Amino acid sequence: MVRIAKYNEDGFIESAIFIAAQCGIGAVSMASIASKAGAPIGSLYHRFDSRDTVLARAWLKVRADFRADVGRHWADGDTWRAVEALVRWCRSKPVYARFMLQSDEAPDFGELAAPLRAELEADQAELDAAFALCLRSLPADVDDPIHLLRFMLIGAPVAMIKPFLNQELPIPPSIDAVLRSSHDAVRTWTAKAA
Repeated sequence: MVRIAKYNEDGFIESAIFIAAQCGIGAVSMASIASKAGAPIGSLYHRFDSRDTVLARAWLKVRADFRADVGRHWADGDTWRAVEALVRWCRSKPVYARFMLQSDEAPDFGELAAPLRAELEADQAELDAAFALCLRSLPADVDDPIHLLRFMLIGAPVAMIKPFLNQELPIPPSIDAVLRSSHDAVRTWTAKAA
C-alpha cells in the first residue's frame, strides 16, 4: 500500500507566507511554520533544509502570482490596467500582498543552493523585463522616466493601499478614483513634457 504524505511543501510555504504577512518575516521560524501547518517539525525539515529556503520558495510563489495578475500588464504597456490590476490583486489576495509589500526588493534569504538562487534571479529578471517594456509607453525624451513609471505603477498605489493592508482593513473603492487621478496627472505631465 502506498503511503500518502499528510503534509506537503505547499502547505508549509503557505504557512510561512501567512506568518510573515501577519507578524513580519522576522517571526518566521521552522518551529512557527510547522506549528501553523499542524505538522511535526521533522516533516518540514524533510522537505526544506532551512528557514531561508522556505522563505525563498514563498517569495517565488507570491511573485509568480503577482507577475501573472499584475506584471503581465506591465509587459503590455498599459499603465492604468497595471495599476487597476495591482489594486485588484491586493484586494483579492491581501495576505500575499502584505507578505510581498514588506520590502521593496527580495529579502536577504542568506545562504541558498545555487539552483534556488538562480530561480530568484530569473524571477527578478522577468519582472524587470516587463517593467522595461512598460517604460516604452512613456515618451522617450521625458526626464527620469524610470522614477516616473515606478511612481505611477508602484509608489502611489502602494502608498495608498499599504495602510489598509497593514491594518487588515478592506481597501475602499475611493482609492481607485484617487489612483486614477494620480495616474492621469503623471500621464498628462509626461505628454506635455515630451
